[in-house]
Amino acid sequence: MTNNKPWRLVLLGGFVAGLADFLFASIKRYMKDGLWTDPWKGVAGCLVGKNSGLGDNGMVLLGAALHFFICLTAAAMLYFIVKRVAWIPRQWLVLGVLYGLAFLVVMNWVVCPLSLIGHPIYKWENMHEHAFWHIVLVGLPTSWFVTRALRSA
Repeated sequence: MTNNKPWRLVLLGGFVAGLADFLFASIKRYMKDGLWTDPWKGVAGCLVGKNSGLGDNGMVLLGAALHFFICLTAAAMLYFIVKRVAWIPRQWLVLGVLYGLAFLVVMNWVVCPLSLIGHPIYKWENMHEHAFWHIVLVGLPTSWFVTRALRSA
């Protein structure tokens, strides 16, 4: 029988990070007098282009699904990378800060420009805020679960 506990922890880490970021983005947008669905239509824009904002609940669902897919996939990638690269820190707090920053950099300056959005979504003047929230909402939860998965592997 195989040990599924590491994978459960990795997937839980990706899900918790995805949920935290989902709630944060939805609530933040709503509090700025927007629709909570706007961020997820924007994420869908990576696949369908600029007209995603005109879409209905199906576009929101697509964006949310893509968001969680990215968080789950990134958590699995973190697990594989940390498991194989000895010089990467195994302390969850240090790893969380590094991972949160790396996640932000890759999404903003690689994924978004290569998608149908075609450009980074975060501006330099607010980068410190985005870095903080990516560390807290994505980096720390994912690294906490991934480091425990590594111990149980």
